[in-house]
Amino acid sequence: MNDVGPSARSISVVDRAADALRNLSLASQDGEFLGSEDEMIERLNVSRATLRQAASRVAQENLVTVRRGVGGGYFAGRPSSMSVSRMAALYLRSYNADFTEIVHAIGPLRAELAALASRNRDADMLQRLEELAVRDETAPLEMKHGYRAFLKGDRELVQLIGEMAGNSVLNLLMAILQDFAAQASRSEDVWIDRPERVQAYRKMRARLARAIADGDEELSELASRRCTDLVADWFAEDFKGRTFDDHSVGEGRI
Repeated sequence: MNDVGPSARSISVVDRAADALRNLSLASQDGEFLGSEDEMIERLNVSRATLRQAASRVAQENLVTVRRGVGGGYFAGRPSSMSVSRMAALYLRSYNADFTEIVHAIGPLRAELAALASRNRDADMLQRLEELAVRDETAPLEMKHGYRAFLKGDRELVQLIGEMAGNSVLNLLMAILQDFAAQASRSEDVWIDRPERVQAYRKMRARLARAIADGDEELSELASRRCTDLVADWFAEDFKGRTFDDHSVGEGRI
């Protein structure tokens, strides 16, 4: 006896429509017009209600955009790395991922990206690396006006290394961990009001940039690991024995 009721059959129809809409979007260019609502109803052979339920689900995945009114309709979309990484970062935080886990993950990822980036000989990218290295090497030992520039420089270098490495999977994983780390508050920052740490990290960061620019894969990987080790040591020093929420437990969270 078939015990699948109307509700289950209805959900199945929406699931199939959502899958069809995903496939249609993925087979199209980002932003490409897929059709009006009436055209999509005919194309997918579904009711208006089913299409709207399916579209709502796929829109949450950033794979389709629905625009109403004149010139509206259904358009193909693509999820941004930022939207994916932020959701994954929230997932990690909800499960109390601790500092040790994050460091163990970031270290090998950054090292592999640095090694891959060192193989890239694009002249424009190498020039940008040189500029970042010089900026770090000549930065004064101060925090009042330089902290934002320091953080901006770190984002620029990480993004450039990722671009040079050309590995979208590793870049996404790195973005997830960085977004997770970015949720730290001011009291959880190992650099704030510590100009000597900023200066030490700048120097190591400059060595990393120059190693990649020189095409030295082994040194690039080593310099990347040393950058990670510096931060790991500072977190261990500042937050040993408590979480970032100031509760006494084994390890801190980043």
